[in-house]
Amino acid sequence: MDSQSNPEDARRQPAGAELAPPPDTELGTDVVPDSMVAEFSSLTTPYCWVIIEDAVAGYDGAEPSTVGKSGPGEAIAADVAEALSAGRFFRLVDGKGRELAIGRLYDPRGDNELAPLDDFGRRELGALNVEFRADGGWQAA
Repeated sequence: MDSQSNPEDARRQPAGAELAPPPDTELGTDVVPDSMVAEFSSLTTPYCWVIIEDAVAGYDGAEPSTVGKSGPGEAIAADVAEALSAGRFFRLVDGKGRELAIGRLYDPRGDNELAPLDDFGRRELGALNVEFRADGGWQAA
């Protein structure tokens, strides 16, 4: 509060109002500087994904489940934990759009959206696409 402010005016404003940026300041951005990505990400790899639901194997145990599979191959348990807690939901689908598996991908730089498909989905499940959860539905990468 400066010396010319009225103390009564200050009491009428919400707490912390003086800390808010000026109204004409643009805050929205989709770009996260690399320095901040490195600072907040604890990954030992550039990305990490993990399968959390297998729609092919089902729940009866007749077919081996892919639940728990993760990548890339160098990912450690802490990377998988980060993917489970902070990753985006994805699903692997076949050529007819049928769901094969659901997982989570943590990709701080946003350069590896196709990683679950490339690392695992095509080879192991015959998946042709990866879709991400968006606006209450699924959208292709």
